[in-house]
Amino acid sequence: MAACARGVTSFLHPQTFRLPSTVRATLLNTRLQATRAHHPTRNFSASIIHRYAAPPRTSTWAYMQHDPVLRSVHQTREPVLLYKEPPRQKYLARVYSWATITTGIGLYNFYWVSALPPGLSFFVAPTYVVIGIAFSAIGIHLYQRPVRRLATLELVPGYRGGRLQLRLTGKKEPWSKDEVIDTDIFNATISEKTRPMLEEMVEAERARRQNITEGLEGYNIFAKTWEIMARWVEQKWTSFFLRFKFAVLQFGIIHIEVDGVKWKIDCEGYLLEHGAAVDRILPVD
Repeated sequence: MAACARGVTSFLHPQTFRLPSTVRATLLNTRLQATRAHHPTRNFSASIIHRYAAPPRTSTWAYMQHDPVLRSVHQTREPVLLYKEPPRQKYLARVYSWATITTGIGLYNFYWVSALPPGLSFFVAPTYVVIGIAFSAIGIHLYQRPVRRLATLELVPGYRGGRLQLRLTGKKEPWSKDEVIDTDIFNATISEKTRPMLEEMVEAERARRQNITEGLEGYNIFAKTWEIMARWVEQKWTSFFLRFKFAVLQFGIIHIEVDGVKWKIDCEGYLLEHGAAVDRILPVD
């Protein structure tokens, strides 16, 4: 009778098939772990894509429209001269003159070493040798200076409507023929800005040519004479130092690098917009 009662109860109250509690717990944990495992994968992939996505780039057209020189070349299809070197003969004469003078001083010191009278202090001869080596090294360095100088730097339109190009014309050696190089405007860099250096050169020239009698109207004859002499000595010394700085230390020379080769720009020459155009177009390396 008990078995019959259980059968009638099961028929009247049907229930779904139920697994034991331990089996159900194991299956539930497995499903939860599988569901949670998908979320880190999706987040990791999204972070990788976001991290290595290419940054937004400014289009070439927007870059050209921003600069008046680039816009002019693009619209008119005519080249624009950015730089032209100063008279080459003047530069070569100045550099080779300094090179000859310094080399001569060095060789003359070597001559004096052999002509020194006996009985002098032990440091006299080595001093002449050191001075001779120093001046000879400066002279040899100056003889090698007039290489890879640019004659002109132009901004030219691209071939068949392509991107704008830079045209460099210069000589690798003073006696060689002019070499013409066309390169992309984004393929060239300069060592430093031209505008600040040009302003410093103008100030140095102004100080060198300044009138030494300016502002001395109220001085007496003795004070005026003393002040004029002091200004004259200072001006001559400043002029000598600046000439030495220009000739030996390459002050006023900026390098433009194209394909690993450095060419020289002399800021004493012509620069469009006093160097501002070159500073805008070419980045500093």
